Amino acid sequence: MCLNYGAVSFPFGFLSLGELLTSPLTSLILTCLVFLGFVYQLYSKRFNFAGIISLLALLMIFLGFIVQGDVSATTLILFTIGIILVIIELFVIGAILGLIGMGLIIFSLITIGDNLPMMLFNVIVALILSIIEWVILVNFFKKTIALFDNVVLKDSTNKESGYTSHNDRSHLVGELATTLTDLRPAGIILLNNERIDAVSEGPFISKNVQVKIIEVEGTRVVVRLIHS
Repeated sequence: MCLNYGAVSFPFGFLSLGELLTSPLTSLILTCLVFLGFVYQLYSKRFNFAGIISLLALLMIFLGFIVQGDVSATTLILFTIGIILVIIELFVIGAILGLIGMGLIIFSLITIGDNLPMMLFNVIVALILSIIEWVILVNFFKKTIALFDNVVLKDSTNKESGYTSHNDRSHLVGELATTLTDLRPAGIILLNNERIDAVSEGPFISKNVQVKIIEVEGTRVVVRLIHS
């Protein structure tokens, strides 16, 4: 035997299931599972049990309200757009589309059915639990969002890793060179037939005298006059 809700007929068994899924306690549990599972999946490198539980819980919420005949076309449209935006976010660098998509999904969950206060309460509780879960994953388990692993540069770019923003001339410290021009205090020195911009340690050094490189800071080469 079936009862008709709009254009769709459901047997009594389905109607009982719908009542169970849309009850305050069950809907609260399912909403929390959706949020908690999504957050955990966000910090996982592969689609796992958390994602499956989150997806199943979301489908059960909508199934329950569809059976009850309490899902409006607007809610379904917003939910569908939200899902599409979240999927697009997986292939587009940035966070705007994903945030909009999540906002639409959350809004569709709040507006589903005819009991707005209940669903708003469910979403608020689920958000609070998700924040707690996020803090635990980040602070205690040092988790990072797996999606960002492919778009965020994590390699070290320091000197020890072989990266420099300029030619490293630190090996020149201690070398002897000849001034090619007067250093007042900046000028040019000649070392192994290479012209190098340098500054004197003092105020002035004349050309064609021998100097010693005493310091190299980036591209700045400091020399000292060698007294004969």
